[in-house]
Amino acid sequence: MSQPQNLAKTVIYVDLGTVNTRICLFDHQDHSYVFVGAASAATSNTDLNSSVYSGVVDAVRKLERATKRKFLDQNSNFMMPMKPDNSGIDQIGFSYTCNLDPRIAIMGLTQTGSLQNLRNLLARTGIKPVVEICAADGLAISENIDRLLDADPRIVILAGGTEVGAEKAVYRLGEILMFACKSLSREQRPEILFMGSALAEQQIERVFSKITDLSFAPNILEIGSNDQSSLHSLITMINKNAQKQVPGLKDLCDRARTDGIPGEFAFGRSIRLMSRLNKENQHILGIDIGSDHTLIAKAKNLDLSLHKLPLGIGSQIPALLKSFELSELQSWIGFQIKESEVQDYICNKSVYPDLVPANQYSAQIEQALTRFVLKESAKETGLNTLLRDGSLGMVLLSGSVVRNVEDPGDSLLIGMDGLHPFGAIDYFLDMNGLASAVGALAQLNPILVSHIMNASTFLNLGKVITPSFNQKTGKTQDGKKLLNIAIRDEAGNVRKFDVPRGRIFRIPLDYGKNYELDFLQVPKEISIPGVRIWTPLGFKSGCFGVVFDTRGNSLDLPKDRTSQIAKLKFWKEELGPWVVQPS
Repeated sequence: MSQPQNLAKTVIYVDLGTVNTRICLFDHQDHSYVFVGAASAATSNTDLNSSVYSGVVDAVRKLERATKRKFLDQNSNFMMPMKPDNSGIDQIGFSYTCNLDPRIAIMGLTQTGSLQNLRNLLARTGIKPVVEICAADGLAISENIDRLLDADPRIVILAGGTEVGAEKAVYRLGEILMFACKSLSREQRPEILFMGSALAEQQIERVFSKITDLSFAPNILEIGSNDQSSLHSLITMINKNAQKQVPGLKDLCDRARTDGIPGEFAFGRSIRLMSRLNKENQHILGIDIGSDHTLIAKAKNLDLSLHKLPLGIGSQIPALLKSFELSELQSWIGFQIKESEVQDYICNKSVYPDLVPANQYSAQIEQALTRFVLKESAKETGLNTLLRDGSLGMVLLSGSVVRNVEDPGDSLLIGMDGLHPFGAIDYFLDMNGLASAVGALAQLNPILVSHIMNASTFLNLGKVITPSFNQKTGKTQDGKKLLNIAIRDEAGNVRKFDVPRGRIFRIPLDYGKNYELDFLQVPKEISIPGVRIWTPLGFKSGCFGVVFDTRGNSLDLPKDRTSQIAKLKFWKEELGPWVVQPS
């Protein structure tokens, strides 16, 4: 099959994180793109005199040594396009989460009209407005000016009015914004994005072009919040603001010959694309755990809900500790350790978020923290209904804390313990950090994205089936038979199993093979939400086969430390070793 002449043969993706900068390399080989490798270095954006591009150079140099190829010239510029000697690259895409909150304020005529559309538009990037100014709220102009100034926005989105009316009402909103801007120095004034009536554009431009930076986009009230041109205008404004905040980001854009996109938007777009591939018409939940924030992306049939939470395994640990006692965290650590020692490690990690666990003991502390990040994230984003009603079909775990593990079983247990969803859930692990890459490269190189999405981009950990117990269920002894099931492989061979109660019961299977599961005997005291137990359940096996989690509706650990440690060790042993993914 012939390939297009302008096809990029070598593509690099740059992920500018808060703590680390990660570089991923893709090559076009044998009519398909493949992931070649990755490298990372510290992100150097904390010092105003330091450029994030220096961290990019450090990571690329590591990739050069690993692949024995050259991507940068002697002046640390990207060599573009690729040369006949296999040096250089053809295309670069990048996303960033190292910027501060853009602090976006929204102004509209009605809560259910333009303001609601603006909220929906911002939600696609995981941003919540710092303040909302509504013309119909009945507040005096002076009150709204004070609210706007107190919020100190960097970007203000002004909208309202159809194409044939409400022109004067838009001017009254503009008057509030004008007075607020004029009370600030030129450097402190926010940038303005106007998404309102075309009739008002000329007057808005006449007034604000002399006051601050002004941009225009299609009327949000006419086209709704899903129009790509409106989204593009918003991303452009956020990029412009980020380039002012992050030293070296503009330099990276110039050298890469492209503009990046916010990492939150890239991750959400990736989960949204994955929802289109989900044949079971269920929700996909993507969780990206970072140092200073956690992204929660929920999607079904391209309908995306994205949240950015100030929770993380780094600088945001102190905020996380407000939600639970230190003794609760200690109970999920599988070795004897004093609370003071846990507190010391947490303090060091919050001050030095790039601190890498030096041994399995410090790794277990971070994994215990991650369980509570998931619990708190589910609580703050209202995921509990989704986790209980069986409408969740897949979970993607992403972030260095779940990626940099010796055993993927640790990541699977983190998801099972932290979320504990009922039903039949496929767990996947973003072991190469490609979730945001898919979203960032989707528009830049859709051929590459289609190829890596069809490949084993994410590690299939396996299907976990968790029944829900009736409240009237008696206390049957753990270990006694609960379910009777049968598994049929592609050759028609059938094996029967008795699934015990109160356990993690794993059935090892061949990785990547198709199987069918039949429920032969299910007691009335339990239900498996979202699963039709009267018909075979088809699935593709992951590296832990199929896992039954019958530990109950809530995961209660024993009170004493010795029993807690024994229980955690027992659960780990029950899950067992993983089946290595075939190359």
